[in-house]
Amino acid sequence: MRHQSGDDIGVFLAVCEAGSFVAASARLRLSASAVAKAVGRIEQRLNVRLFKRTTRSLSLTAEGAAYRDVCGAAYRDVRRIETMLTGLSDEPAGVLNISLPPLFGSQIVAPALYTLIRKWPRLTLNIDSSLEQLDLSNGEVDLAVRIGELPNAGGLVARRLGLQHLVLCGSHDYFSGRQPPETVDDLTTHDLITGSARGRPTPWQFLQPDGGLLSWHPKARLLLEGSLLTLSAIRSGEGIGLVPYWLVRAEIADGRLVSVLQGRIAGHLPVHAVWPAAPFLLPRLRAAIDAIVEAVVPALNSGAEEMSEYLATLRR
Repeated sequence: MRHQSGDDIGVFLAVCEAGSFVAASARLRLSASAVAKAVGRIEQRLNVRLFKRTTRSLSLTAEGAAYRDVCGAAYRDVRRIETMLTGLSDEPAGVLNISLPPLFGSQIVAPALYTLIRKWPRLTLNIDSSLEQLDLSNGEVDLAVRIGELPNAGGLVARRLGLQHLVLCGSHDYFSGRQPPETVDDLTTHDLITGSARGRPTPWQFLQPDGGLLSWHPKARLLLEGSLLTLSAIRSGEGIGLVPYWLVRAEIADGRLVSVLQGRIAGHLPVHAVWPAAPFLLPRLRAAIDAIVEAVVPALNSGAEEMSEYLATLRR
């Protein structure tokens, strides 16, 4: 820690952290007398005692603790802004903490981020893809990709990347000898696979002919957690399931999977990149956002375009 001349508050915070004037003086490369004088000037200006001093111990007064908390928070903000300002013209470097949804993150987003490591050797990425979403408001995450509607939260910036379209499908083998459903009611004659919420099937959303929304509760043979398990069961011919279109696009295109009730499915989810608001974007954050946009937007938009073409062929 390097002391700047006239920075009495920095000296005070160093004493709070070190626990003594002597230990703080060693960190700051100042004499113990200079440290004591800096603290004394603050006490004289504020007309309060910041520390309880004895020959054996040093502890904060109530006023000192309050002053430490306020000054500490202000110092952290100053360091954050200084880091942003000094890094504006530099190449992406340092550590970036990123939170991704497990499946979409691993298959669509993460590969694009890996290219940043190869391109910028001074950049380090700490990527988390746990099911529990990390909080962006407390500083533990610099950038996140979120699927679903975002809660109203101040202090965050969100960029919409597109929609994760959903598709109902079954394997080609499953439909051998079975008539694909043409209405929602027809689904009751089929084997269904769905996710679960508290042990109950997650409802499927459908558009009704009048434009309304139908929340339909499937009587499922298999209740599975996550799209990968659902897709595994679909591929095995166990029935019809609801999965993200980007996950099965290739298999629908080559006929291994058969899509049903297109044009009726609702519940498609928005995808956003989210990060804490700040006066400036650090180069590493900007580079990561650009990489995510370049990877995600085409993946989602091409899915929408292919789905529209597929629907057009069904209407012919």
